[in-house]
Amino acid sequence: MVKVTNDFGDRYSGKVGESGVFASIWGIQYRRRYVKPSNPNTPAQQKVRNSFTNGVDKWHAFNAIQAQAYTPMASGLKMSGYNLFLSRWQKMTTAEKASYVAPIDCIKQVASGPAIEDQTVNFGEDTREVTTDGELIVRDTPVFTKGASSLDPTAFVDIRRGKLTFIKAALSAVTISYTSGGLTVTDEAVAETASEGDIVELDNFDIDYKSIVLKVGGSEVDAIEVDVNAGKFWVTKSTTFTSGSSVTYDEYEPLQDANIKMQKVNTNFNTLNEYTNVFGEARFAQTTEDGNRDINYIEPDHLTIVQGNVTPANACADELIVMTPI
Repeated sequence: MVKVTNDFGDRYSGKVGESGVFASIWGIQYRRRYVKPSNPNTPAQQKVRNSFTNGVDKWHAFNAIQAQAYTPMASGLKMSGYNLFLSRWQKMTTAEKASYVAPIDCIKQVASGPAIEDQTVNFGEDTREVTTDGELIVRDTPVFTKGASSLDPTAFVDIRRGKLTFIKAALSAVTISYTSGGLTVTDEAVAETASEGDIVELDNFDIDYKSIVLKVGGSEVDAIEVDVNAGKFWVTKSTTFTSGSSVTYDEYEPLQDANIKMQKVNTNFNTLNEYTNVFGEARFAQTTEDGNRDINYIEPDHLTIVQGNVTPANACADELIVMTPI
C-alpha cells in the first residue's frame, strides 16, 4: 500500500501492488521495480549473513567513543558510520577480519604551560579520602608510597578513564565490581595474575566515585580510586589504618576550547575536529585501518603544535599535551 505525505508536494512510500516500490534515502525519493523476495539460503548466502551478523556484533562491542570514529570517515558517502563499518567488514578477507583492530580511544589532557611535578598528598590515620584542593591530576602520574602506614592498596583505579594500574603484584585472579552511569558491573575479570606497574583498561567508564570493589583470589582488597578532574583519592575498603602513606602526582592548568584537528596523512581529509572541555580534556577515537594522521593542536593564545605522520596508536595515546602561552 502506498502512503502519500503532502508537505507542499507529494511524497510516496510503500508498495504499488506488484508493479513498484516507493522509498527514500538521505532525503532523496526513488521508485524501484518490485521484486518478490527470494531466500534460497545457499551456503554462499549463509556465509554472507554470518559475516554480517559478526560485523554487527563487533560494532555493538564498541564503546560510544569508538563508534564515533567512523562518522567522519563516512563524510561525503551519504551513509552513517555504522553503515560504513559494516560495508568495510563485509569486504574484508577472513585474515583481515581476524587481525582487525577496533578504533583506539583516548582522553587527551591539554595544559596551558608545563605540569607542576611531584605534588604530594598524605593519608592520615583512618583518612580514606584526600584531595588536591581542586588541582587537576595528570593522568597516569600518581605513585603510592606506603611508608610506615598499614594501608597497602593493590591498585589505582582512574575512574574517569576506567583504567586500573597495579601498585603491587597480584598472584591470583583479579576482579572488579562497580557502577557506571546506572550500569552495575559485578566481578568483571581484570587479570589472571598481574605484576607491579601493569595497566588494564576496564570495559566501562566513567566509573561512579566510591563504587569500586576490587578482589584478588575472591577476597576484597584495597584500591585507591583516582578522580583526576576533582582532584580526589579514595581508599575503597579499609576504614582503619595508620598514618604515614602518601601519593605523589603531577598537576596541570587545564586549557579549555583548544582545538584538536586530525587528518589522514598528507591529505585534507579530516578524521577529527574536537575541542577540549573545562578540564582541558578531549575524548575521541580513531580508526586503525585508515593509516597515519597529521595532527594540529590550536588555541589562539598559545603556540600551535604540529605533529606529522603519527600512527593511530600514538595519535590516541592518553597523554598530557603542553601548549605554550604566547
